[in-house]
Amino acid sequence: MPTDEPSITERPVIEQIARFVAGTPRIDRPVALARARDAVHDTVACMVGGAGDAGAASVRRALANYGSGPATVVGGMAPAHAPWAALANGTAAHALDFDDNFLPGLTHASAVLVPALLALAEQEQRGGADVLDAYIIGLEIHALLGRGIGRRHYDLGWHSTATVGCIGTAAACARLLGLDATRAAHALSLAVSMASGVKVQFGSTGKPLHAGLAAHHAVLACTLATAGVEGRAEAIEGERGFRDLYAGDADADWPKLLQGLGDPLAIEAYGLAPKLYPCCGSAHRVLDAVLALRAAHGFLAADVARVDATVGYGNKRNLCYPRPTQEMEARFSLHYCVAVALLHGRVSLADFTTAAVQRPEARALLGLTTMHATEPGAEGADPTRRLPHRVTITLHDGRVLDDEVLWPRGTIGNPFAPGDLAAKFDDCCAGILDPTATDGARRALEDFGALDDIGRLTRHLRFEAGADRGERFSASRGHGTSEAAE
Repeated sequence: MPTDEPSITERPVIEQIARFVAGTPRIDRPVALARARDAVHDTVACMVGGAGDAGAASVRRALANYGSGPATVVGGMAPAHAPWAALANGTAAHALDFDDNFLPGLTHASAVLVPALLALAEQEQRGGADVLDAYIIGLEIHALLGRGIGRRHYDLGWHSTATVGCIGTAAACARLLGLDATRAAHALSLAVSMASGVKVQFGSTGKPLHAGLAAHHAVLACTLATAGVEGRAEAIEGERGFRDLYAGDADADWPKLLQGLGDPLAIEAYGLAPKLYPCCGSAHRVLDAVLALRAAHGFLAADVARVDATVGYGNKRNLCYPRPTQEMEARFSLHYCVAVALLHGRVSLADFTTAAVQRPEARALLGLTTMHATEPGAEGADPTRRLPHRVTITLHDGRVLDDEVLWPRGTIGNPFAPGDLAAKFDDCCAGILDPTATDGARRALEDFGALDDIGRLTRHLRFEAGADRGERFSASRGHGTSEAAE
């Protein structure tokens, strides 16, 4: 019998996403759950370490006038309502640029997902298994939207963490709240109207605020949709919608992407990319190469005449401070990060203070690095495709050393060594969270999926973080050694 009912593939993108969010059975795949648990573990460490950042502390001060609530604000003693806790904790999670990357979305996915879901779970009294399930579903939508909107969105200067991340995390929040497909669709549509964030903020405290705002808006969109606020189902692909106005990929095959939802899960196919270095992920493959060459050939900074690095077009635009003046700019300076790697054989939290950035021995090396980029569009529209980053180091003795890296340390193609995640957790917490709270948080994270009460974790994260510009890491563990001392 003829019907006017549209087929599944003819339905608006948001409606199809909402059906997936509301109708997918509880995720019970071991690899997916293990990776999600590791992502929560890593992000909590970044929240603790980042809570003492001056920008994160400023956000907490700004929230003081908005009343108390049931959700923990990491680095403070006063809890807040879930949208505000998500704002504060998302900012803290991204403050050090030490939080993970997610290739298909071109997002710092966990810095948005984890703060939003922890705040909402604490407010709604949900358990760790609920958070992991919602995290995996939300990450799936980060991947779908990132691949659908395409790399051009990011290369133009939109910060996908704040745009794609807001909408994808609204899907995660809808999942946690158990919204039906109708309400979930409205939440996603409202999140489209809240999705914003421009990369001109890189190098300022406005950049980590993007993650906080995306988490805040994701929670708020679901709260509004639950209360009855509605949005258009065509908000992603429709005329004057997300794809249209945010310079999305006009050739994206949405039906194919939508049909692939969950098979396999994005977290299984692509994994996350937790960071080994507390700086922009665009620098990491170059740092991996520089450090590998230094270790293999035994040269010191004084032996280096020149470093040539070739990165992707968008990566070069991110690394926009050849001569940084303070720690926020330094995180987006390939020249500075390479200088530190040459000096110390590593890049650490203590290297990102204003005083560290002004060290004469580091500044003397800034001119060694020349950064090149691939042509715009060379990597294609799909963010899951990438070209290797290449490094050539020319030494004063005439030797020329080359390396290239396709997958940075931490990705499923080049995973962390055993113990790296635990060591990073300790590094972020040392001198900031007292040892008893650190041990309690670690135990709760190890058993996260079995927690029936998120408060068993978050009660360890209520402390007075204070505010500085990275000096807490130098004071608590000493500054990096000089080349002469190595």
